[in-house]
Amino acid sequence: MLNSYFEFGSLKNYTFQILLFMILTLFLLYFNAFHWSVIIILIVFTLAVIRPKQDLALIFLICLLVITSDINETLRIIINLAAFILFIYIFLQEYGIAFSHYPKLPIEIYSYLFLVILVMIVSSALSKQPIIGFYETFRQLFFFILVYILYSYLSRYLLISKYIAIIVSASIIIAILIIYSFFTSDLAIFLLQAQGIVHEGGGFKNVTAAGGIFAVSIPLTLLFILKGDDNHRIKSFLLITLLIIQFIGLFLTNSRSGILAAVISTTLVIYILRRSKLKQYLISLALIVTVLLFVLPALSELFSLYFRVDRIFENTRFPLWNMSLNIIRENFIVGTGPGQFKNFMYNHIPVMLGSWEEEQIAWIYKNAGLGESHNFLLFKSAELGLMGFLIAIYLPFVFIRISIKTMKLIDRSNKDFAIAAVIFSMGVGMFFRSLFESTGLLSNGWIVRDLPFWICFSVLIHLYMRYTKNSEIKL
Repeated sequence: MLNSYFEFGSLKNYTFQILLFMILTLFLLYFNAFHWSVIIILIVFTLAVIRPKQDLALIFLICLLVITSDINETLRIIINLAAFILFIYIFLQEYGIAFSHYPKLPIEIYSYLFLVILVMIVSSALSKQPIIGFYETFRQLFFFILVYILYSYLSRYLLISKYIAIIVSASIIIAILIIYSFFTSDLAIFLLQAQGIVHEGGGFKNVTAAGGIFAVSIPLTLLFILKGDDNHRIKSFLLITLLIIQFIGLFLTNSRSGILAAVISTTLVIYILRRSKLKQYLISLALIVTVLLFVLPALSELFSLYFRVDRIFENTRFPLWNMSLNIIRENFIVGTGPGQFKNFMYNHIPVMLGSWEEEQIAWIYKNAGLGESHNFLLFKSAELGLMGFLIAIYLPFVFIRISIKTMKLIDRSNKDFAIAAVIFSMGVGMFFRSLFESTGLLSNGWIVRDLPFWICFSVLIHLYMRYTKNSEIKL
């Protein structure tokens, strides 16, 4: 049955473990209790409760998405290493070193992954600081291996619904932390009341990172709602509540690019899966905007302040895009080298030193870990040159191509069609987001930023390979 697949009840034991871990994680974050004794107790308790090794791997997967270096850098490093070791152990235990038994990928994915690493190696070798470039390249390779291992679990354990639940669970934890952080911060509430400004990231210093996770998780949550058990009111109410929590978390980040991605993906999901409801959805959205802008002046002013309408033409992204284009012109062939854009920024600054724009650029220079261009295409072109431009273009092309081919292979009545459609919609939203943000798709192996998108892409590829094989067998 379609409904049973999407019910949280079909994941009985697993759901209990996830909820338990969410509570423990929130408890630790609430008390900032990242002391070694507490961490050891948590690990021992988790191991005692979770016996199947694949479920333990999924718990580590939540950790990779929730516990950031902004919370505790040492703990993040430990989690990265522990997760990778565990994933490798499970993978080798299942597949060994018999490469012929490893799950296959589409040829275009093999080509793309190989091209990314090759271009990064060449750009690093020809850059002014090759060590930095090779470090970024290794990190990207590490990330691809991690994603491939997670992809391999799909064939062995059929974890599609669990992967989706993981991303949604992580997003809910992040949303609750953001909401709690906002209501316990006198400064945040004051700025909202006085200036209509809110930038709350919870465990993320960069609010756009949290916005990117919500942009992935919101359409996934909508999947459970649209394809869940309509007759089970309690379950439907719970899912809608979880969706609202995520939207509140997203709005508190004030990530306009994340909101844009969520609106686009949500609209696409409704169009593909519930086309009859699209008109009602669009009318409701239009009415809300109309009321905000024209009927209630106070709300209209708050709307303008929130989206910073008066500063559209004073956006910091404009000088950053200008700088990026100048850097690309000077490094057209091989780019600056991976992770080295920052070293060239002040050679091409288009604003006066000491101005408001320069102060904003200085903040980005000091605090941004990567992707200062605030545009995925410019980011890859600046760091990797002409081939980086091709890499940035080819990713949405291959994603959309595989999405459409997968949906064509699956009957609309099949539960997997809805999954492919929602992932396709999420990807389109993320590609629109990439016009204003560099990270979230291919950020030199930045796990927290890119993993939600690539987990979904892995699920899509798994469905494509499965149904392509079934189609060939039928022929």
